[in-house]
Amino acid sequence: MLNSWNPLTPVAIADLYTFTLIGGEVIRLSGFQGAVTAPLPNTSSPLFTWPVGPPINRTKTKTQIGTQVDELDIDLFAGANDFVGTSGLTWQNALAVGLFDGAYCELDRCFMSPPGTVIGTVNWFYGRVGDVDIGRTKIKIKVKSLLDLLTNQMPRRLYQSSCTWMFGQPGCDYDRVNGLNALGSPTGVGQVTITAQAGSNQNFINTTFVPSNPGSYDQGTIIGVTGANAGYQRTIGTISGGQIQYLIPWLYPVVPGVDTFHVLPGCDHSEGTCLAVFNNLLRYGGYPYIPPPETAI
Repeated sequence: MLNSWNPLTPVAIADLYTFTLIGGEVIRLSGFQGAVTAPLPNTSSPLFTWPVGPPINRTKTKTQIGTQVDELDIDLFAGANDFVGTSGLTWQNALAVGLFDGAYCELDRCFMSPPGTVIGTVNWFYGRVGDVDIGRTKIKIKVKSLLDLLTNQMPRRLYQSSCTWMFGQPGCDYDRVNGLNALGSPTGVGQVTITAQAGSNQNFINTTFVPSNPGSYDQGTIIGVTGANAGYQRTIGTISGGQIQYLIPWLYPVVPGVDTFHVLPGCDHSEGTCLAVFNNLLRYGGYPYIPPPETAI
């Protein structure tokens, strides 16, 4: 509580939106007619400011007992002069290039009495950004509560020919950075630091790096180390002739000779790759010799 409240004084309510991006940047928007300075829910300090941004509307939320997934639909009316945080991108461009992929959205309600004098804030909804529909002036953002994570549960292990472990994660235990298999033996396929060469841009990077095992870095990860894209990462599509192509363009222009990146190997989850490239067959999580259903029956 920031201020004492007189029950005879009118109360104004403002929606406060907080987007936390996977890169750590926090974007705050006020649903009030002016900027609001208030504490986080259930606190009195420190104070944060939610500035006025593009006009924003939302659907109603509900609270109930049970595990039904709740959704919040947000309509954002952003123009060509509305930019996202420090990115320098318009809302349309930022959403199109994936800046909000995996971001968290928090809706707080701020109570003021009289209007402009904050009494306190209450958390109203919390979830992850889902589907986005981008228009020229209107953007629709669907936010799903974290209960949605429960709907994506699968059996711990699936009986299938391809490996079921996530490459480099527990179960696989391959060290993607140092190029070591689960037993600690070096394989020569680990993290490589590259510098963007002439002709590189946001869609692909030219480099002198050519993997000794063709395809060993396909479906891998490229992470920005220096330059405007530092801290961001992309999934590698292919590396061919020293050119690295990825699935989503970088947020910012790539500067040849200046921007550097870490390149981590990827795995196609096949038995042959696990043995020949990563020498990690002892941790292979697939079942390649299970007969097809027709044979089994």
